Amino acid sequence: MKSKLVSLFCCLIMLVSFSGCTKVTQLVKDNQPTKAELLAEINEEHQRWEAAPAADPTPYLRHYDDPADAQKYFDYVTDTYSEYDAEKELTVEEAKEDVNYLFDAFYYDFAFYDYFGGHTVFDQAKAEILQELQAKDSLTCKDLQKILVSHLTFIKDGHFNINQDYPSEKDIPFFFRQVMFVKTDSGYQNANGKVVASVDNYPDLDELFKRSISEQGYLVYYPVLLKPATFDGTEWEKHTCDETLTVHYTDGSTDILTADTWSQYYKELPKDQNTDLRQTDGIPVFQFNSFDGSFLQEVNAAAAQMSDAAISMLDLRSNVGGYEEVAHQWITRYSRQRVQGNGVRYDVVNPVSVAIAHRWQTHDNILILLSGKCSASSAEITMDLAYNLENSLIIGENTNGCMIGNGGHVELPNSKCSVIMTSVCVYLLPEGADYFEEMRGLSPDIWVPAKEAETLAAKLMENLK
Repeated sequence: MKSKLVSLFCCLIMLVSFSGCTKVTQLVKDNQPTKAELLAEINEEHQRWEAAPAADPTPYLRHYDDPADAQKYFDYVTDTYSEYDAEKELTVEEAKEDVNYLFDAFYYDFAFYDYFGGHTVFDQAKAEILQELQAKDSLTCKDLQKILVSHLTFIKDGHFNINQDYPSEKDIPFFFRQVMFVKTDSGYQNANGKVVASVDNYPDLDELFKRSISEQGYLVYYPVLLKPATFDGTEWEKHTCDETLTVHYTDGSTDILTADTWSQYYKELPKDQNTDLRQTDGIPVFQFNSFDGSFLQEVNAAAAQMSDAAISMLDLRSNVGGYEEVAHQWITRYSRQRVQGNGVRYDVVNPVSVAIAHRWQTHDNILILLSGKCSASSAEITMDLAYNLENSLIIGENTNGCMIGNGGHVELPNSKCSVIMTSVCVYLLPEGADYFEEMRGLSPDIWVPAKEAETLAAKLMENLK
């Protein structure tokens, strides 16, 4: 009984200590930028990539043993999706046939074959897989899938997966929000004015503390950690962060912060709805979850309708990509000008020199792009386009991290495993561009959990009037 009372008392002490820091104090209000100041700061961050040197495509270009091999692309890429039975039994010989087929497809079709090591790396992986199979008497299709994935972790292509099982980890964000912080001339301070001296194990405070929005809609800073996570197509909710952060203040006191639970925003969506035009606190919000060309008319209509609004939101939190031209058309219709992204698309088989002047496009109205960990591929390209459109803000989580490639499909003949791999083209950002990294994704300008992004963005705009 005594131990329970002690535990309860400790919990109350922690709650009291945190409660003072989660209230909006005068210090927080005094350190709010104006809307113009916030936009100017983010515009400057975006615009610095306008004149950056283009990426060198040379490391990505394909080199075939025989030039005629480049013509065998269509022998493997297919639009056929057969029914996949994970529990179907395979003979070892059938599994080996699938392995040989897959590695032939890698050589003929995979845009990153040379980039990820060519024959040296892929032949070794193939030999290890075949050796593991040799020890089997029989196996299921799921067994083969798992063996393949376990030996292909060197492929850092966000599109690449086998039956939605991704061999490489993707970074998901964990927010530590028990205490709100502001950034002042004295450094990072909590809401009560205590100055942060250090955080255990994180010497770079500017890397740790991310621009965010409090539940009351004020611009604040919270620690955010990116943790690698494996996605195997079954569970999105199993990823946790057990790490705590110990914050030391200059007055000798400390706070111990724990991470919010991360959840996948996709679960919140009606699954039969691809587009939705709504209003949040008077701000038009257009949501679409896939760049499907069949929705082009209503996509363009929404863009035209929103083009005159002082503030608009484009909800890409669960947009998994699709037809890239839809993204270009939306931005064009909305901004009434052709906007070019920082990235350049290259054909790795038949390279053509691409000269793009990274044009910064002036734009008076505010476009807020809502991002989440499911925002992928063409959705990420949309945000890259917005980087060159004045007064664009990306609010939410880091994106999926599959922008440099695309989604060619290969089906293994015996197991019917569905393999997605980048084919032909790559999308490369300027040298040194740090706002995007494959597997990590595109970093938002303002970090908030995806589920709360729309509500908090609207509150922020209201508070910054």
